[in-house]
Amino acid sequence: MTGRTAYSQDLQKVNAKAGFRDFCFSGKICSVQMFKTGDRFSDPLIRLNSDETVTLVFDELIRNSEVEDDYYYTVEHRDANWQEENLILNDYMSGFPENEINEVSQSQGTVLNYRHFAVTLPNENVNLKISGNYLVKVFERNSRKPVLVKGFSMVETLAAVGASAIVPASVQCMQQFGFKVSCPSLRIIDAYRNLKVRVERNFTAVPGVENPLPAFVQPGNVDYSRPDRNIYNGGNEYRAIDIRSLIYNGQGVARHSFDGVHRVELVPDAERSEYLSARDINGKYMIASDNSTDPDTQSEYVDVLFSFVPKMSVEGRIFLFGELTNRSVSDRYEMRYIDGSYKCIVPLKQGFYNYQYVILDKDGNLDMNATEGCFYETENVYNIYVYYRLPEHRYDRLVAFQKITGR
Repeated sequence: MTGRTAYSQDLQKVNAKAGFRDFCFSGKICSVQMFKTGDRFSDPLIRLNSDETVTLVFDELIRNSEVEDDYYYTVEHRDANWQEENLILNDYMSGFPENEINEVSQSQGTVLNYRHFAVTLPNENVNLKISGNYLVKVFERNSRKPVLVKGFSMVETLAAVGASAIVPASVQCMQQFGFKVSCPSLRIIDAYRNLKVRVERNFTAVPGVENPLPAFVQPGNVDYSRPDRNIYNGGNEYRAIDIRSLIYNGQGVARHSFDGVHRVELVPDAERSEYLSARDINGKYMIASDNSTDPDTQSEYVDVLFSFVPKMSVEGRIFLFGELTNRSVSDRYEMRYIDGSYKCIVPLKQGFYNYQYVILDKDGNLDMNATEGCFYETENVYNIYVYYRLPEHRYDRLVAFQKITGR
């Protein structure tokens, strides 16, 4: 086996091309999550004009003589494809354009010091007026540098989605579903233009898959079911590691060590040519540690060594992928070829993690199946977002949402 062929690429452009919306720009920012308040495994989606909120959490690692910073955030409305819209702040919110994140907790009794930040939206300083997609940008007060961006959505239920999953007859490694949008209260002039649909698999865009178009249009109903559409690679279940304990080896762990820093070496991973029949959490992770009452501030950070050993030479760059990488590719999660395998050391907070490996080719395309395999049996979660916009509207309204499981 030989090493990979390296390509120099703008990873921000790669992420944009793939439709990924969440990014982390700073190496000292870790454990970024956004969810409906009260349920860390939920989608960051809430109802407009309700008492529901979303919560953004992240940690700032304090190594050596690094100076602690204050963090501010802004909120921007985005279109159905998470692109900028021609709106001013007063169009979509009332309150202050920039706000400091004041909910800060210091780590307790940990080897590596860190600060845990949390912000809940909407709040007394940010009142959101319209449905659709929103992007939260967090930046340092002193340098004004962005450290992360994270997206969430608000839905006004003006339509309903009925969906069902099937196994395509022709390609057995694929998954397919059909769905209909019932929208009797909406004025539809041209369903091909007035409605936009975004499909996410396991909470992220599927690279190379365009927004589906209607197959049949009837008054009050739009049908997107066709035998040649809505077909997706099944992929494989996510790999998993358990680092809740620093005494006993959890799932996927080969050994622990401590030399002033907690270190964990994982069992080396190989390419997968068979379906992995295992329950996963679809790429997410859970912060937890043994014998702690507050995992957010009492869990240790561990330098985790990932190793991947492909059977053949890899033409491209290999990255870790999952919620732990903010569901995007970046240099900090690239696997480097060292002594016969690809390796990457990632600081992770104690918990249970899902992950996969993806390959980036020279043309900027991401292949999520070459390293993991592709199987129709895989249990995937598909989120269907329906947006509505007439010519006189200035933004994409999110009018329906539906989650289905495909396998």
